[in-house]
Amino acid sequence: MSITVSGRWLRLRLVLLVMAPVLLVYAIFKAPAWMHDFRLSQLVDRAVQYPPPPGGSAPSFYGPQSRVSGDSGDCTFHVRFDVITDRPVEEVLKHYENAAIAKADEVDSDFSIGAWVQQGYTQPTRQEAGYEYQTVIVDLDAQYLGSSLWDPRCW
Repeated sequence: MSITVSGRWLRLRLVLLVMAPVLLVYAIFKAPAWMHDFRLSQLVDRAVQYPPPPGGSAPSFYGPQSRVSGDSGDCTFHVRFDVITDRPVEEVLKHYENAAIAKADEVDSDFSIGAWVQQGYTQPTRQEAGYEYQTVIVDLDAQYLGSSLWDPRCW
């Protein structure tokens, strides 16, 4: 009985001995992507938790869209969410420009905000439809210069 137990332990040790370096190399190469994903999630949280503009609702049911991209080692974080409001687009844009969404990241980033309303399909005006609300799409872009840390999405 002790022969089979020691044989099992020997196989388990061999598997762990072979797998440990593979898992360590994997973790080393994935760590930059995990750090960027964490930073992106913090940016999304700050944007979504910021109070909506007056006359507006919190970001929609679908939640924000976010992704990491880049070029030549500069990482760009893109966040897009929509707000239902009765305010014009310019007022919504000004509301989010005055927010401190990127305050924690402003040391090493270039931050821009845009807001727009989807156009191009036939739809009654807000007054014709009998309501005063519209969906305003807010885009946040934060570019972190030279901080790719070997994240392949940034190259």
